Amino acid sequence: MIATAHEFLVEAEDGQLLDACVELEPGSIVLQSRGGAKGTEGTRNQDYSRALRLILSRLDNSRRSITGAWVDSSRVQSLPLSERCILAASDLPIAPVKAFTLLGRRMESVGQAPSADPSKGNRSKRIRIALSGGSIGEIAATIHARPKATVPRSALRLPEADLAPVNAAHIWHAAETLLAGHEAHRFGESRDFDVIVDGARLPPKALFGIAATKALGFPVGPEHFSSGAGKPAFDLLAAAGFPIVHKDGSLQTLDEIPVSQEDRDWVEGSPRLRLHLARERARGVAQAKKAAFVSEHGRLFCEHCGMDPVEVFEDPDGAACIEVHHDEVHVSEMKSGHRTRLADLKCLCANCHRYLHRLLKRRAQDDNIDA
Repeated sequence: MIATAHEFLVEAEDGQLLDACVELEPGSIVLQSRGGAKGTEGTRNQDYSRALRLILSRLDNSRRSITGAWVDSSRVQSLPLSERCILAASDLPIAPVKAFTLLGRRMESVGQAPSADPSKGNRSKRIRIALSGGSIGEIAATIHARPKATVPRSALRLPEADLAPVNAAHIWHAAETLLAGHEAHRFGESRDFDVIVDGARLPPKALFGIAATKALGFPVGPEHFSSGAGKPAFDLLAAAGFPIVHKDGSLQTLDEIPVSQEDRDWVEGSPRLRLHLARERARGVAQAKKAAFVSEHGRLFCEHCGMDPVEVFEDPDGAACIEVHHDEVHVSEMKSGHRTRLADLKCLCANCHRYLHRLLKRRAQDDNIDA
């Protein structure tokens, strides 16, 4: 089955479109050749060199690596691939600046007569760059390319496998960014559903799109998701522990959060302790903290006593012993509008967590006596 190619224009650093057309297929980029003298009729792809530099640089910053490149113009397609190759496996990996120079020098001699001066050849031929996978939508986002004409939305959609790296920590980061108002995005407001993060209502697609941008390393926009419910983004938000509620749905209360009877006794009569416990039990926060902790340290362990439960129990399921504790803000100073940061949280073993809860309860009681 022959893959369908779609034409895109490469964006410059400032978001303006270059005169540089590429054809995208799953796992490959074809940069069309430059033609005609600048300022004359019939010119095309006059920004060829600038676009190639940007493509190489943007690929280098992504998780998709180049696996090879060759001249792909119709005049030389009858030649064996080995004679058209301008970037081989033995050249890789390679820095973008070096790749640009090597591609230009090698494409000069492809298709030339043996007696021709290789330094006088064309450095702006039609070339194909093969990648280590990637859908059309992912490649377009990675190299910052916009559709030249109508491209089916299905061609731009990111498959679920490409979105799998997005975890709870990325979603938490996206929520902090949205709440701070620091993120410009192309997603609209939610129509039917909200995601609840630390007591705030946020639009699901915008939240997930910003999280995916951070996780994947390229800008993810509305065109990368299906219309309607936005699967698989909604599924991954829910899997990360963040509740998705209808617009008219109520927020979760402490009475709806599964806690032990001891914890219920612990907060009895103390609004501040109740708020503290509610923030620890807020859905999504624990998974976000754990994901960020593993990303930083490579494993879960208790930050108070140093115990590594996987090592102690010799079982990966031992990680279930690690719980998340709200540590930085003293419970007596925690205001109702306080926003949780992952830096406010600690990963603790169940024993240390319970011990620190007792300390908090005692300090809260001392504060009441002093008051």
